Amino acid sequence: MSMTVFGYIRLEDDDEAEEDRLHDLLVAHAATEGLALADVYVDRHTPVARIVRPGLTELLARLQHTEGSGVLVATADHLSTHPPVREAIEVEIGNAGGTVLVVEASDVSSSGPRT
Repeated sequence: MSMTVFGYIRLEDDDEAEEDRLHDLLVAHAATEGLALADVYVDRHTPVARIVRPGLTELLARLQHTEGSGVLVATADHLSTHPPVREAIEVEIGNAGGTVLVVEASDVSSSGPRT
């Protein structure tokens, strides 16, 4: 049985093209790795130091009800570029019963625009 994962994207603005690109990247990576991508949560206009976020809060609630699940992010920076905040979010994900999965850096840089 494949692992259930939830995608997470944090954007500091509302760049729809970037959101679409990242969504496609998460979908493709999950398919390649045999992961069951249940949903993708997005937080827009989110400063790097903010821990409480609407999309992340919903995701954490889903994790508590989905045993053996994970959070798939394009890069760890989608949690936060601020290390203490990133670590706090990783702890919250772990406390909710999930693990963090990061798409390989080479996959992120090699993904082109959607066609």
